[in-house]
Amino acid sequence: MGDVHRYAMVSDKGEILQITSGPYRYVACDDTIDDSAHYVDADNNFYLKELIALDKNVDGLVVTFTGLPEGLEVKTNGMDTVTDNESLVIEYDVPGTYTISFSGLVNYLDHEMEVTVG
Repeated sequence: MGDVHRYAMVSDKGEILQITSGPYRYVACDDTIDDSAHYVDADNNFYLKELIALDKNVDGLVVTFTGLPEGLEVKTNGMDTVTDNESLVIEYDVPGTYTISFSGLVNYLDHEMEVTVG
């Protein structure tokens, strides 16, 4: 993590209400910024999070994703993994409809999708 910063939360009268510290920074924003839809870069610029491009192929009980960004957390049916530079192959044991969750990268929207196999 980064450097530890200390901040005083102060009332309009100047009274210190609380001291907080941590490896975080506070960035002023307006009411158009939404924590679930935006992220901040190192220069404190706000950007909209992107949708994850999901290129998938279903073949029997196997679902293959190609082109996913590295470091993406993927969860489904008790499986929890992080993507790398390779295709992601998920194999289910039983035909059915499953939910796959994608999360963990600040510049992409968290996303869930259903996939039917078998």
